[in-house]
Amino acid sequence: MFGQFEVFIEILLTILFGAILGLETETREIEQKGKIKATRNERERIGGVRTYTVISLFGGIAGLFFSLQEYTLVYILFIAIIGLILSAYVLNVQIKHAFGLTTEIAVLIAFILGFLTTSRLVEIWVVLVILVMLAFFLSQKRGIGLLINKIQHKEVIDVVKFSLVALVILPILPNTSIKIIDIARLAELTVENQQVGNITLLNPFNTWLIVVLVSGINLFGYFLSRIVGTKRGLLLTAAISGFISSTSAIISFAAKSKTKENKNNALSFAGAAMISNSFSFFTISLLMFVNSKQFFIKGIWPFVIMFVVGIIIGLVFLYRNKGGPKNSFEIKYEPFSVFPAIKFVLIIVGLTLLIQFLQLFQVNQILVLGITALSGFTGMDAATIAFSNLSKDGLITVEIGIISLILANAINFLAKILYSLIGGSKQFFRKVTLGLGLSAIIGLLGLLLMNLF
Repeated sequence: MFGQFEVFIEILLTILFGAILGLETETREIEQKGKIKATRNERERIGGVRTYTVISLFGGIAGLFFSLQEYTLVYILFIAIIGLILSAYVLNVQIKHAFGLTTEIAVLIAFILGFLTTSRLVEIWVVLVILVMLAFFLSQKRGIGLLINKIQHKEVIDVVKFSLVALVILPILPNTSIKIIDIARLAELTVENQQVGNITLLNPFNTWLIVVLVSGINLFGYFLSRIVGTKRGLLLTAAISGFISSTSAIISFAAKSKTKENKNNALSFAGAAMISNSFSFFTISLLMFVNSKQFFIKGIWPFVIMFVVGIIIGLVFLYRNKGGPKNSFEIKYEPFSVFPAIKFVLIIVGLTLLIQFLQLFQVNQILVLGITALSGFTGMDAATIAFSNLSKDGLITVEIGIISLILANAINFLAKILYSLIGGSKQFFRKVTLGLGLSAIIGLLGLLLMNLF
């Protein structure tokens, strides 16, 4: 009896599933064309509450035959539904010259949903997921069309390129460290000095993972700019551009502060520069987390403090200048490219080799920190990845890595101050120097206090 009750429930579900798909089709037609026109065109199209319900029930009956192992009947029903759909498609092409297959495929899926419901080949939640996804895609015909109109072909190519970089190349690379001695063996050479031979050149997987991360962040930033628009207010412009490249943003704001029409808005642009710099710490935090969880846990706090301080200072600067710029500002991003990421990789590999050679020749540790921290001039992404990887591989301690990263950040701040001096107005330079200086000092004090307690 319980088995018969289950079958009864499954049959009702097949009817319900078909009715849902049919209702979606009919209500969409009425909304788009009006009730009178939709009713008039009912005979000219496939689909509707009755059609989808019958098709889904048809599939449910096929599923019952499958459960009873009457496979011949199942084949007959499958061939019948496929023949019916093919006939409808051919007539649709001949009469209306419409070559779309969406409705025909949706009808076939409705049959399969009914079949899966009663045959129990998959769990019922799988059937529900397919049903919901199909109903969603059918309902978004207009929305998907608008989205396609906004997407450029080069952006599709960019996504394909990134998929190639992340999903095809990365998984096949070996996750093992390659040393000088390994290269020497391949070249049939000998390395006399064992310490030199044990110097790590790179880990192919980890190195390419950097390419994936950096290029992925850049691609995300590009699409973020496309979603929110290229022209936005100063505050939003600062936040988004800082997430992508705070150095480029500060150079841009500095140049705007020096123009004749913006001579009274230097304070606002200095505030935007501070907010842009603060949002760059999101990228630093992400790179730290992905590369080394231990490095992230111990090294994140000074950057959290500098983020908060920078946001506060930036907002104070922005809102103190009440007559600040009201117009929108354009954000320009380059689409996907692996070349900037490869540049970072070369910097990171160079830093790794430099530190190992300096340690090999027992160079003073302070000098090692000073030399490697100079990488902050090129930006913080490469420095963050380099120091987190070095600490993870045991080439330097976590503490040394964090100190090196903070020194690199200080040098990056100095570079930004220099850009402000060269490209910005005097007021812009003074305010940016004050803001970055306070952020660095408070962040360092916070780190020292946390280590003391």
